[in-house]
Amino acid sequence: MRNEDVDWSLFHLIPENETRTISELVEKSGFSRDEVVSSLARLEKNRLIQVAGEMVHALSINDMFILNEVCNSAESDIYIENGIIKVRK
Repeated sequence: MRNEDVDWSLFHLIPENETRTISELVEKSGFSRDEVVSSLARLEKNRLIQVAGEMVHALSINDMFILNEVCNSAESDIYIENGIIKVRK
């Protein structure tokens, strides 16, 4: 199975406004833990989800837009570190 297909499958197992654990996603998806962890890393890199330890939740559309604006703006003095919005000094 292609990485994109795994990512798509896992993303749709994470309900909006709810949190899932990595173990739950492994159980529900039938993928190996390594496949799930790799997929979650790709989804997080693309700013679709947030992973905190074992917990995973989908970002809202607003959060996705804000993260993309902040992270893709080279001129911005604003950045996000560990989920906290900070200003460069």
